[in-house]
Amino acid sequence: MHRKSGTGIRVALAVALFLLVWVGGSQAQEYPKGPVQIVIPFAPGGSTDIFWRGISEHMAKSVGGQIALVNKAGGGGIVGTSFVVNSKPDGYTLLSANSDPLNIAPLFTPDAPYDAEKDVTFIAKLAVFPFAITVRADAPFKTLEDLVAYAKANPKKLKSAVAGVGTTPHMINEMFNRDAKVEITPVPFAGGGECVPALLGGHVDMTVLSIAPVKAQVLSGKVRVLALFSPTRFRDFPQIPTVAEKGYKTSNIATGIGLGGPKGLPPAIVKKWEDAAAKTMKEPKVIEIVDKLEGLIIDFKNGEGYRKEVLTDLATFKPIVPTLTGKK
Repeated sequence: MHRKSGTGIRVALAVALFLLVWVGGSQAQEYPKGPVQIVIPFAPGGSTDIFWRGISEHMAKSVGGQIALVNKAGGGGIVGTSFVVNSKPDGYTLLSANSDPLNIAPLFTPDAPYDAEKDVTFIAKLAVFPFAITVRADAPFKTLEDLVAYAKANPKKLKSAVAGVGTTPHMINEMFNRDAKVEITPVPFAGGGECVPALLGGHVDMTVLSIAPVKAQVLSGKVRVLALFSPTRFRDFPQIPTVAEKGYKTSNIATGIGLGGPKGLPPAIVKKWEDAAAKTMKEPKVIEIVDKLEGLIIDFKNGEGYRKEVLTDLATFKPIVPTLTGKK
């Protein structure tokens, strides 16, 4: 009796497993039956928006469906991210999962209506915006080592332009201070467009900026890049080292652009998008499109890899925020 009963249980489990795999595979094959909206949590015309409008047709072809891009700006990306997090997990509402709304904005907005660890399904990381330390061409700092040596000898004297309070550049400046054991004073501006004139006019000594706002001045010889906060060297300036190469690995942070969705997305659908994203970001045409965009580097990671990256940064940033806001 026991032997027959045990055999019956094993058969039942095998059948259940087969049905689960079959249903999952069938679901993935049938999906998507209609357009999938990818919510961009920023305004039209920005770098993230331009990126998605450049690659969405190729991504749609890879996944075998249609993509509708929807902009829902506000709250540093919190509004659009919250919309997706609270949507039905059926794979028809996904998110441009930028790292800032996941690992920085919630720390400055304690009542943010989501938890990146619990409420977001990470599908893939696609690209990054690298940041750079730049100085005027006539500055005495020829290398990153020169700047660090001066900063150590002159605490708080160097002023660094950053694009806003609670932004990635602001966070990078503080992380670099800790990494290099220096005290460089951040000076927040409304955006990168204001930081560059402040540098050229001598109102600040350096900037922590993405490549795009400062590239023209670098090419014209008015500004010098000392180092990049980037996973790799930048294609347009291959001679410029990353801060990690100089030993400052903790502060080597870049803003990621990824793909995500609400919690509870079926694994088969997650896998379908992850595979489609991997295929898309390897396409020569897509590589060409990204190369033409200012200040972007392809940096593909699978969903779990991107999840670990975002949550690691979140844990690193959390104790730093009170020092930036003055709130305990």
